[in-house]
This record gives sequence, C-alpha cells and structure tokens, in this order.
Amino acid sequence: MPMILHCACGAPAPLLPAELLPGLPVQGCARCHASLLSLDTYRQWVEGCPEPPNPEPCDSPVTDHHTPARACPRCTRLMERLRVSHEPDFRLDRCVGCQCVRLGAGDWPALVAAGLALRLSEVLGDGWQRRVREEVVHHRRETELRARHGDACVDDLIRIRAWLSSQPADQRETLLLLLRSGW
Repeated sequence: MPMILHCACGAPAPLLPAELLPGLPVQGCARCHASLLSLDTYRQWVEGCPEPPNPEPCDSPVTDHHTPARACPRCTRLMERLRVSHEPDFRLDRCVGCQCVRLGAGDWPALVAAGLALRLSEVLGDGWQRRVREEVVHHRRETELRARHGDACVDDLIRIRAWLSSQPADQRETLLLLLRSGW
C-alpha cells in the first residue's frame, strides 16, 4: 500500500501523482501547486533526457525565502533550504534523508528558464552552494562599500580591477607597486 503524503501547506487532500514534464513524475499539491520530486527519479529522467526542456518566459519563482524550514512529507525531518541563486533569492527545500526536493509552484519553470532543469543535482551540491554563499558575501560587501564611498568610487574600482586582471600576470604586481609608490 503506497504511503499517503501531505503537503506542508496544510492542505487536507494528500499529494497526488503528477508530471513536471513528460516522463518526470512528482507528487503534487492541489492547494499550493507545490511538487515533491524524488532525486532518484530525477536522475533517471536526466539520463534518458535527449535535450534540455525548452525555456519559456517565466516570472520569478514564487518561493517565499522567508518561510521557515519545512517538514519533509515522507519522513517529517526538517528539509534543508538551499539557494539556487543570489539574485533573485531563489531557494529549494531538500530532504537529505529521503532524497527528495520540494518545488514551489513557480520553481520548476524558473529552473527551466534559467537553463538549470538538467543541472538540479549540481545546484543542490556543495560546490554550487558555496559559490552562491560567496556571491551573497560579495554583494553585501559591495553594498557596504557603495554606502561608505559612493557608487562612482566603487564603479571606478571595479573598472580598475577588470583592467588590472586583463594585464599579463607577471606585470600586475609591478603595476600595483607603481600605483602604491605614487608614481
């Protein structure tokens, strides 16, 4: 007898079988339109997928990033909140124990539109998550610098940094020394 799963939104009806795309089954909530995707099923689908799904114009995902951690519909453990990107602040919920992902109503179309539908495993991985955290820190640092020194100054620094990085590696230190010495 299959396990009856309920969505964290509190819908009285159980999750029902649905498909995100042909051949990609999920369990969906009729109330909030969220889906529960098994990562094993997803990986099998990716292996058999001849080409990426066609991206269609998509509004930003409707995931509320301020929502507290959700309980997994399968095991009731708290799911991890993982960022897909820094801007927009787009997050998915993953249950490590059950190896499933909760997709809010707009999350799958947003993944497809971003060209990430076949890269979900990578997005949920440590390397991707580390890069997104670094982007958040960089953005926060730049925002603070802009508040302290002004947009024009930070824009000049970005332009100079880009120019410096375009110079041959063996000359960069010399150029910096020239600037520091007041040449």
